[in-house]
Amino acid sequence: MNERNIKIVETALELFAHYGVKKTTMSEIATAAGVARQSIYNAYDGKEELIYGALEHRARQSACAISRQCAAIDDLGERLDVAFGFLTLEPCKIIMTMPHREEILQATEEMSQDKKNNIINIYNSVIADLLKPYKNRMRLENVEFEDLCDFIRFSFEQWKKYAVNIDQVHRSYRALRQLVLNSVD
Repeated sequence: MNERNIKIVETALELFAHYGVKKTTMSEIATAAGVARQSIYNAYDGKEELIYGALEHRARQSACAISRQCAAIDDLGERLDVAFGFLTLEPCKIIMTMPHREEILQATEEMSQDKKNNIINIYNSVIADLLKPYKNRMRLENVEFEDLCDFIRFSFEQWKKYAVNIDQVHRSYRALRQLVLNSVD
């Protein structure tokens, strides 16, 4: 994604969060992003595309940051903490302060399954990479490694969407973290 498109999708997400998806116009996004309205229409089919673009961009940014930070960390718990911070804790703090979070979450739910799967694959891949050094030492019994990665990602995603407060997110994460740590010999 080029810099202009990054600016467009980030600006759109900020405006959607503040004013709502339905009330924000493409003209307002164009003005705030400093581009012509036609530039937005040339790059994106509509608001769903803008939301998807922003979420995919943030997913890739988070995955790169997690990989970069985990490269210098050997401890599994610390690696999980890094992923939790980028994939759940920080987004959750942002989501909880959004006046129109329900509209954005609804728009996310209504995205096509292909778009959802693309973002899921980005997250599952980075989780698999951070767990890989421990894969052969994990007691997974009948659980496939890929299913464990998906379970962690799914848990992170659900906490972001449905947590009542940050304390609940931390309590849930502590339980998951301990279960994963206990699975390693």
